[in-house]
Amino acid sequence: MLSMEWFYQRMKLLKKFAKDIEVEEVAICVPLEFKTACMIYELSKYTKVFPVKLDEYSTKKEAVNWLEELGIKIVRKRDAIKARYFFDCSAVLSRIAERAGKEEINVVELTKTGEEYLKRMRCKIKAISVDSSNLKEIESVHATSLGLLEALLKLNIFLPGKKVKIIGFGKVGQGCADILRRIGCEVFVWDKKDEKRVKATFAGYKVSKNCKTDIVVLCTDSKVDLDCISDDAIVVNMGAEKFYANGRLLEDFGILKTYEKDGKKYHLMVDGYAANLAIGYGTPIEAMDITFSAGILALNYLKKDFDGLIPLPEEIEEKIIKSLASSKIF
Repeated sequence: MLSMEWFYQRMKLLKKFAKDIEVEEVAICVPLEFKTACMIYELSKYTKVFPVKLDEYSTKKEAVNWLEELGIKIVRKRDAIKARYFFDCSAVLSRIAERAGKEEINVVELTKTGEEYLKRMRCKIKAISVDSSNLKEIESVHATSLGLLEALLKLNIFLPGKKVKIIGFGKVGQGCADILRRIGCEVFVWDKKDEKRVKATFAGYKVSKNCKTDIVVLCTDSKVDLDCISDDAIVVNMGAEKFYANGRLLEDFGILKTYEKDGKKYHLMVDGYAANLAIGYGTPIEAMDITFSAGILALNYLKKDFDGLIPLPEEIEEKIIKSLASSKIF
């Protein structure tokens, strides 16, 4: 196990921008893992933070212990929504706040799933979506897939030559398909959208909904039918929303459980939670350093005069890119 100092020392961009935070308080609800703990601690030096656990599976106890040793306590979501500003994932805090009757929500949202939730909210919102930015694409396309590889390697199976189906060809799906093809897997792609299937075809992937594969990687938060999952396949979730097992539990192998439904058997990793976070270190440090830095600058932008949901402003992207290009960040 790596120490927290390994992560903290390498989040150089975060330290550069955290000291300029302008909001008076912020509730933080993203997977509470090692890089998140670094962000929480750094922000706590300059503003009041209300960190919460997104869920138990993505929470790393070492990160929580490190924060508590530094005097930073994890709070309940119901208490966190009292903060004026949110740093959110999958609109978890935003949804709780809306149900609790909060009249206005000021939030920086990191995910596409959360962005879609925010669009449907009825209360007044002032929100910035980081997911739509070029900076977030660095994380989603080029870095998140390394977490998938880390999770699959824990199964101790030989991956080259395995047939793998990627369901969902968004940013994360593209990255997962690419890295698995690079290590010698035969990769198939399925997406419910015609445009994404065409894109996959032109990227050189075989597009098929019902092909038989050894592994199925879920890169979507849409409901996935068991028809898309081959008999005896390993199912790995890389989406923001949990994939719920369907069928009768046959065997429990620890991080892998085998289920049977209508005569079909499949093996589900870590109870359908995002595998890269549940059993791995998650997205690499350098990529999360960029994403979290963008989020911090977006928090400051929430103090400006605008309404509704907007993409990450170009001036924020330019500021971070300029910092990366002109300094030895990596």
